[in-house]
Amino acid sequence: MPSRRWPLVLQLFLFSAVCMGTTWAVLHMIGRAFDWRHVAIVMYLALATFALHVWQEHGMVTDPGGFVRRFMTGLVLKMFVSVLLLVAIVMVLPRDEGIPLALIFTLLYLAFLVFSTVRSTVLLRRSPGPPAQRPT
Repeated sequence: MPSRRWPLVLQLFLFSAVCMGTTWAVLHMIGRAFDWRHVAIVMYLALATFALHVWQEHGMVTDPGGFVRRFMTGLVLKMFVSVLLLVAIVMVLPRDEGIPLALIFTLLYLAFLVFSTVRSTVLLRRSPGPPAQRPT
């Protein structure tokens, strides 16, 4: 398992850096400021993705079916917490700040969702599956 964790850390770090750079570039192009809230969104999504992947991949070796259940559970948990954060952003911040930040949050959430799905699909296809059982 530790051998899988470092590639995850590296992939997630690079993906997060690309997301942060893209967010900065888009905001710069439209004349809006890039601030700590954008960094916080990327950090939240990166940490949530890391925690869920470690938990999901832990069960991959022994039970691929369990991995799929963990993946789906992780998607629901991350989506539920993210919706709560989105509602908080829209309710707490003034409209001219909250709506653009909520849009950025949603787009980054979708980007991390694609990252998680692609990475999990590749790992599941490479997985040898459970050990073969002997006929009795």
